[in-house]
Amino acid sequence: MATITLDLNELGGRLGGWRYKNRTAAEYKAAGSNYRTYKPTVSSPLGGGLQLFTKLDHIRGAAKDDHCQLDMYFDNQGTLIQWQTRVQIQGNPQFDTGLVTEAASIFGQEYGAIANVASKILNSVSNFIGGLGEHGGRAAFPSVIQMNFNHIVECVRREFIVSGAIGAKYAALGGVNGFLGRPLTDERSTPDGVGRYNHFEGGSIYWTSKTGAWSVTGSIRNQWATLGWERGKLGYPVSDEEPRKGSGRQSRFQGGVIYWTRAKGAWVQYNLLISTDKIDLTKGTKVDLTKYLEKLK
Repeated sequence: MATITLDLNELGGRLGGWRYKNRTAAEYKAAGSNYRTYKPTVSSPLGGGLQLFTKLDHIRGAAKDDHCQLDMYFDNQGTLIQWQTRVQIQGNPQFDTGLVTEAASIFGQEYGAIANVASKILNSVSNFIGGLGEHGGRAAFPSVIQMNFNHIVECVRREFIVSGAIGAKYAALGGVNGFLGRPLTDERSTPDGVGRYNHFEGGSIYWTSKTGAWSVTGSIRNQWATLGWERGKLGYPVSDEEPRKGSGRQSRFQGGVIYWTRAKGAWVQYNLLISTDKIDLTKGTKVDLTKYLEKLK
């Protein structure tokens, strides 16, 4: 199951750094006025997911600041399921959206739902501020709240589990700092029901009890995919990508080899199966496939 986290360092960097209030807040300017965002308080509710609370200030100098508390609740797949915005003008409670239940995914095709929530926050707070006849920094406060919402969403991370033989191979290849990068899925069963796999930013690792765990990446992986993945004639990988004799790269599979060069791209050579009952060995027939196979490469 994926683990949902908030990248506080990334969020702070977007706001200029956690450099104020004993490194608990970031301060910045927008529309010529000063604002402050406090580090969110983050917790993991029962059943997984993420809930966070952050406070935003419109800094008004000697006058009392304007405040906003933004609450956000994500499920264990990274979908925003509830949110609430509470605004205080000069320290006096005046506006509360109440707890809004709304499923808005931040991963995949439903990302537009998140933009819709951000727009609702902007519009609701703007209507309230506009009703006060305010201009200047206070009038820009709704946009600052929306900006913080967007930054938080973009700093939510979904971390997947990589374990067992696939995890060992991943670690041997450098883990998150290697060419595969971060995992994009938990370990899954392959469609043919025989093996297991994880997809990563830079490729995939496939495993079966017979072949072991091997990585497939780049143009070679793309070629394998067009041929039906493990359900095609090639079957499962039996090597990592490796140098090809002469130039280029190659990956070996149960049913053949995919080669790649910069000039030619990726191409396949299937294993050549020879039926011995068609060869009359009593006549001293010699079969030398070496030159033929070299030509195919």
